Amino acid sequence: MKKILILLGALTVLSTTALGNKTGVGLGVGVANSLYKGIDSKAYPIPLFDIEYGNFYVVGTDIGYKMWQNDMYTLSFFANPLEGYRVKASDMEEGYKDIEDRDLQFMGGLRLDADTGLMGIKTAVALSGGQHGAKGRLGFYKPYSVTEKFVIVPGIHSIYYSKDFTDYYFGVDSKELGSNRTGNSKLTSTYSPDSAYSVGINIVGEYRFRDNLAMSFFVGAEKFSKEIGDSPLVDEDYIIMGGTGIKYYF
Repeated sequence: MKKILILLGALTVLSTTALGNKTGVGLGVGVANSLYKGIDSKAYPIPLFDIEYGNFYVVGTDIGYKMWQNDMYTLSFFANPLEGYRVKASDMEEGYKDIEDRDLQFMGGLRLDADTGLMGIKTAVALSGGQHGAKGRLGFYKPYSVTEKFVIVPGIHSIYYSKDFTDYYFGVDSKELGSNRTGNSKLTSTYSPDSAYSVGINIVGEYRFRDNLAMSFFVGAEKFSKEIGDSPLVDEDYIIMGGTGIKYYF
């Protein structure tokens, strides 16, 4: 499930207007490597949503309400019930199989989408919080119409993770040490990371076969700071992702 959310994030950062979308639903498949030790890359089904009803919208796993908008700016309240990095102890490699499970969390906050007025570049700023910490995201993207039917949207972004967020998902508590749990023989010291950040790049594309049917794709990469990369639970400090799917528009 964690990988599904990462892949959906590549789509969620873009507003539905970036690709000129109508209301659409679809299904795709994506793959990404895992940050955690012993968890291999796998393919997962991904729901694809671009839904608007009045001021309400659903994009990816974000559910939002547009509180104010004009030709340049849109301010929204949004919520995501499936945030974070879910990991089960049983999926970890030997020596880490008795850690506490990390669960997904419900997070909500504010998002501002804006047209920068510079060469068609758009920006999205989002701040959200939940039971296990807070996140902030700043992204820039620019739509390109390759043809009348084919649009690509490259983007860059940076994400801030609060100390509570990084400590919950990547920290190691004293009760998890191998001296207390035989299944954690490779955990010899506690780890309490400070706040962290990541930087990423992604490309989202869409090809319309006809007005109501399109193929979407996305590829991207995310690099995490040392506060996450140095965690004893983490094997890689980066994620590479990609996927494709079909959407039907109403």
